[in-house]
Amino acid sequence: MKYTVSEPKTWKRIVEIEVPADAIQSELNTNYERYSREVRLPGFRRGKVPISVLKARLGNEIRGEVLERKIPEYLKSAYEKAEIEPISQPVIEEIEYEEGDDLKLRASVEVKPPIELKQYKELRVTKRIVKVTEEDINKRIEALRERYATVIKIDGKAEHDHFIRADLQHADNNGVPIIGRKEENQFFQIGSGRLGEEFDKQLVGVAAEEDRFVKTTLPADYPDENMADKEACFVVKVREVLQRQLPEVDDDFAVDLGMESLDGLRESLKEEIEKEPDWEMRKELVTKIVDSHDFEVPESMVTAYLDQVVGDARRSTQDQNEIDESSIRDQYRAVATNQIMRHLILDAIGEKEGLKVEPKEIDERLEAIAGRGQASVDQVRRMFQENGRLERIEADLREEKVVEFLVQQADIQTE
Repeated sequence: MKYTVSEPKTWKRIVEIEVPADAIQSELNTNYERYSREVRLPGFRRGKVPISVLKARLGNEIRGEVLERKIPEYLKSAYEKAEIEPISQPVIEEIEYEEGDDLKLRASVEVKPPIELKQYKELRVTKRIVKVTEEDINKRIEALRERYATVIKIDGKAEHDHFIRADLQHADNNGVPIIGRKEENQFFQIGSGRLGEEFDKQLVGVAAEEDRFVKTTLPADYPDENMADKEACFVVKVREVLQRQLPEVDDDFAVDLGMESLDGLRESLKEEIEKEPDWEMRKELVTKIVDSHDFEVPESMVTAYLDQVVGDARRSTQDQNEIDESSIRDQYRAVATNQIMRHLILDAIGEKEGLKVEPKEIDERLEAIAGRGQASVDQVRRMFQENGRLERIEADLREEKVVEFLVQQADIQTE
């Protein structure tokens, strides 16, 4: 077998292979003989089908079967000889083969790009000094109350910041409904500006089961581009008026957040605030290292990252029509590229410094994960092995080691 390798990109290899005719023919003959013994064809007894008849009737299928089995073997052999470590499945770009001739094929495969590491030791970063006050903790608790607030139905009239559930009937200037332009069971907050400031102002004081005629100028970012920034009229049929209710700050609230008591929640928030300067410093350090590098990342890694983002978006909504996959991919492409660069750079530093993850460390991480749920360590390990996340855990642990190494090597200034 002959092969050549070209590098159109730092992360891409084109492998061209030529396999002698006799090597392929030997594989074909073996398959012809097996089919001749096993296949049943009309007019022939089993095991008595002539090779010529077999080739005429099943030749394409048999040749396809041989090529499907052998091509991965040829590619693997070429990878090993050329010291190529693929990170993607090969793409067969061209196959040229007629029985009796040499097999010629061209395939592309992606690899990790070579990275010329820039300075990553003795980098100067700043770490702010923080003294946690009761006010700081109270602000965090208020933020948690806002996050876990609920909405409840009220009997009174709507005020600013109240929520309304209503049917919106588009109408002309005289209040005559426009047929086919009704939006039922809409939920919005007075003051959000979703349908313009005038819309919000005219709904202050409305009550449940009330109809109100509203004129407004729709905002520039209104979903229907033909209506954006234009005057519109609605007949608003209010179903419910609701207001946000914040949870009480007590032990029950803390338990709902996974804490044993309110004191435990306050202590946890204090520790979180105290750790933030360290997180910020680490982020600054890694960002400084990543920003000093410039190289292309493999397209397959970007695609895999964006596939995950789209998958997460689909799982987060029940209405699949709301997902604009193309827009999501465009929006997150720069993020994907940056995150992949970060991973590759940290991986290269870890390799250069000989930082490895020991089996014991993986076991400890699995034990910690198992401790947060109802499954045993063995069950968690088996589950992670089946879905391919065990390697992800090892990669995460290695990144943590690399970042810790970088912190130890950094010139940290306090402020």
